[in-house]
Amino acid sequence: MGVRASTPQGEREIRARLVVGADGKDSAVAKFAEVPVQQYENARFGYLAHFRNLPLHGGIGQTWFLEPDMAYAFPNDDGVTVMAVLPDKKRLPAFREDLEGSFLSFIRALPEAPPIDSAERVTKIIGAVNYPLHSRKPTAPGVALIGDAALTGDPLWGVGCGWALQSAQWLAEAVAPAATGRGDLDRSLTVYERRHRRRLRGYQYLAADFATARPFNPLERLMFSAAARDESAARHMHLFASRLISPLRFLNPMAVAKASVVNIKHRGAAVPPATRLSRTGS
Repeated sequence: MGVRASTPQGEREIRARLVVGADGKDSAVAKFAEVPVQQYENARFGYLAHFRNLPLHGGIGQTWFLEPDMAYAFPNDDGVTVMAVLPDKKRLPAFREDLEGSFLSFIRALPEAPPIDSAERVTKIIGAVNYPLHSRKPTAPGVALIGDAALTGDPLWGVGCGWALQSAQWLAEAVAPAATGRGDLDRSLTVYERRHRRRLRGYQYLAADFATARPFNPLERLMFSAAARDESAARHMHLFASRLISPLRFLNPMAVAKASVVNIKHRGAAVPPATRLSRTGS
């Protein structure tokens, strides 16, 4: 195994027992190794910009579940706040016709919207109109993929960098014995592949399903509504959205029962047209 590079002095071949692909969702390493890819369409697009002097409700990050549109507000350093919108692609023609106007109008229409008109925008509005999800087998003979090269999630959940660091750690732990001559490399890669699949496959399945911009299912509606009404349910939702707990733990019987109790207590209250969740980070 190894790689072949083109240099000003001509082609150069570098031999290695293991080639690591850490080159993103369009991984050249995966293509050269002929690792098949499974692609899931993303029915949303996204744009973001940075603003100064944009106060947020409670002073913490916020998420809007608008079914099917999404929006985020995250405080950054030096008094700067990131505003991101992820609308259904049905709204893409309007954004293409007037990006700034559509972006600002979208934010103004949010429930309890941040005062965007009194803030100072300090960056351009940037984004992507087509960002599908990718899943690849994270190993091949003499090859290992980490980060987006192995699994590209939906930017909506903001976990790509975390997964990149986690998968790099899992790979290092798995192959360390083989790298020092005390283990079998193929067996080490199998260990990495199994851990990667066990830890991330469930999240990716849910993300790919949610990326279709379908309506909330009854269980999602139950859990999201409770998170908007109860502090402990909101913390539980934050742990799941940040991928700090598994889908099974998020939907464990006790959590579902608590969400049911929270919503029953609020049954007589007016139901807001959208759900806004406050969170402390991603």
